[in-house]
Amino acid sequence: MALVVTVAKGIKVDYTQMAKHLAIYALVMRKTSEEIVKQQARLFAKDMCDFTPPFSGSQPSISKGGDGGFGNKARNKGRDAVSRDVRKIFSPLHFASAASVAARNHIGVFSAWARAKMKLPQVSDPGYVFQMIKDRGGIIGQGELDYFTRIMGNKAASNAKFLLGTTEGRIKNIHESLRGKPSYKVSKMRDSEKFYVDDWKPVESYIKRVQQRVGKLKSGWYYAGLKLGRMPTSAWIMNQGAGTSIYVPRLGTAHPTIKLGSTVGRNYSQGYHFMRMAMNHRAFAMRVAIVKHLQAPRNQGKLLDVINRLKGFTLTNTP
Repeated sequence: MALVVTVAKGIKVDYTQMAKHLAIYALVMRKTSEEIVKQQARLFAKDMCDFTPPFSGSQPSISKGGDGGFGNKARNKGRDAVSRDVRKIFSPLHFASAASVAARNHIGVFSAWARAKMKLPQVSDPGYVFQMIKDRGGIIGQGELDYFTRIMGNKAASNAKFLLGTTEGRIKNIHESLRGKPSYKVSKMRDSEKFYVDDWKPVESYIKRVQQRVGKLKSGWYYAGLKLGRMPTSAWIMNQGAGTSIYVPRLGTAHPTIKLGSTVGRNYSQGYHFMRMAMNHRAFAMRVAIVKHLQAPRNQGKLLDVINRLKGFTLTNTP
């Protein structure tokens, strides 16, 4: 009979158990507490870059090649998410329905909408409106609006809003007010609730500007880890700077500690959840290293001693 030890997955640890992992890991690896604290703090900072959005997949994963939280795949997903959120709120004026324009009953909105529609390669309904404007030499005044609203009637209630004289500043204010905190996500909006803009260029400019901030949630962790040694190269995270980084070492004592983190991490609704996931992973990684280090038959007694002190192992007997 042979005893086989494997490391169980999905084990959750609290802060007390994490401290126990660090202490036992230091004993097994024959390192000082300070050496282990510095090593594992750096690796935890790396984990947090993987476990902080954006991810390369639908959920956090540890970096391997182009996956995880450091690669361009994650960056592109984050930038795409920004674009989707902004586009949930805003739409070009010519996409507004005739019913929503009629419900607004505003000469400026009607005029801008009609001219935007008439610039399209193929004019859609209501064709009679655009034909009327053409027949009148392109004039759009109160009379044309009154005729349009009278023909349309009250066909549909609409909460649509119209921005005339669109600026990037107005787009920013509306987006930030609607995305809210702490999730920083925009809820799905019906077409009848959108903001229709008369100039799409400021929207595109704003999207590009916000996309350049993708990686800000990770950067604090990144630069904290960099204080302790090597971190994976990732320009889009590094470009965010170290302004949000927290790094407070208390070393050279009997009980060394390092406080590290991100000043903006707490603003994200799932930040604590992903931090606990990263902590569980770090404990798992230490258990894996312990098993590999003590897997030789001569170390079986030491391994069994570790198993008695830490949870997260599975023992099986094989013939």
